[in-house]
Amino acid sequence: MKKTLISLSAALLLFSSTQAISYADTDEEPIQNVYINTDILETVSSVDLPYVLDKALKDNHNLALLALKYAAQGSKKADLESQMEAMGSASFTPGHLPSTPAEVTSTGNPQLPNLTDPTDIAWTVMQNNVINQMMQGMGALAGGMNTIISAQRAQMKTAAHQLGTDQRNSQLQTDEAKEGIRLQTIAQYVQLLGQKKQLDFMNEYEAVMEKDLLRASLFSQQGLASADDVQTVQKAINKQKDDIATLLNNYRLGLVQLSTDIGISYDPNLVLKDIANMSTDPITETDTTTLLKSSYQMKSSGNNIDEALWETDFSVTQNTYGNTYLGANLAINGQKNEQTKLDLTKKIQTTYHDAHNAYQTVLSEQRNLTDVQADFTKMKFRFDVGVISKHDLNKFQVKVRQNETTLAAAKLKYYVLKEKAKAMDTGFIQ
Repeated sequence: MKKTLISLSAALLLFSSTQAISYADTDEEPIQNVYINTDILETVSSVDLPYVLDKALKDNHNLALLALKYAAQGSKKADLESQMEAMGSASFTPGHLPSTPAEVTSTGNPQLPNLTDPTDIAWTVMQNNVINQMMQGMGALAGGMNTIISAQRAQMKTAAHQLGTDQRNSQLQTDEAKEGIRLQTIAQYVQLLGQKKQLDFMNEYEAVMEKDLLRASLFSQQGLASADDVQTVQKAINKQKDDIATLLNNYRLGLVQLSTDIGISYDPNLVLKDIANMSTDPITETDTTTLLKSSYQMKSSGNNIDEALWETDFSVTQNTYGNTYLGANLAINGQKNEQTKLDLTKKIQTTYHDAHNAYQTVLSEQRNLTDVQADFTKMKFRFDVGVISKHDLNKFQVKVRQNETTLAAAKLKYYVLKEKAKAMDTGFIQ
């Protein structure tokens, strides 16, 4: 037997080597199919957040996979239940033929005549004993089949019930994924919007720096500034250009990714509209217990505990080890539930903490902007009376624009965190 196995292995190795040599000699390769769909992309010149969210949630591949998973689990559950209904109960009750001289001479059955001839009695007793043994063997076989069928039915019942639990969890995963996609898309859109506002400001600031360079050059020609002063301004402009180029590349990459995610044609000049009705009101906290009760993860964990309890009550085990496993499985799910509760509690606290900090940043930046605007009003008065030049006034106006951009970024960050906090009320805690 060992030699036969060795010979078989050698033959398979030789066959595979021959195939490789054959492909190498003939320049032929195994057929490899590649399936790539050509999508028809929508062309738009501008987008807003509601449009982007609608496109992100529509025809999403992850949501489609979860829907298919849910349908597959339902179909398999129905298949198992159908098989259980169709599975017959193999039963066999063996009969008994007269197998002693007393029984064959007095059968008590009108269909079995009482024998009187000694020869007939002897032959009948012998034959009936053989037949009775055969029927007893068939009864034992049927009993074994019944045991196997019963075990299979129990396993199928457990599997069907588990699929039902998995299906409920899949629905929770789908709802959670929708909210996750929504928040991720909001964060993606807000990041691009913030980068675009920063680019606009940096370009404005570069224009002012160019005027500074021109001014320094003129002063240098008149002996009012050194060549080092001109070089210092030029270096600052070069760094500004490099920063703009880096931020522009990052912005365009994010724009490509967003366009791909929502299925539109990439346009480097795509206009991102501001978020309408972006409130900066303080958030209202919901108590932790209420949030945990609505959490998708806690609901899924509860389903797993219910499944473990059901298996403990209804699973058919053959020995004490099976019962011990079911008890341990229930304990494991209980511990996982406690761990999930602790993890989510920390995430709730972190989310509210980050949102409160972001709100305080908005208030701080709003105060800074108000102060700078007040200073600009004074600077404008000085310009009107001829105390400062137009160039100095424009430079201070850029400072106002910088504070406006910083405040806008703070508001966008707070908006994302506020949406994340609001999502916890629907059950999404991350």
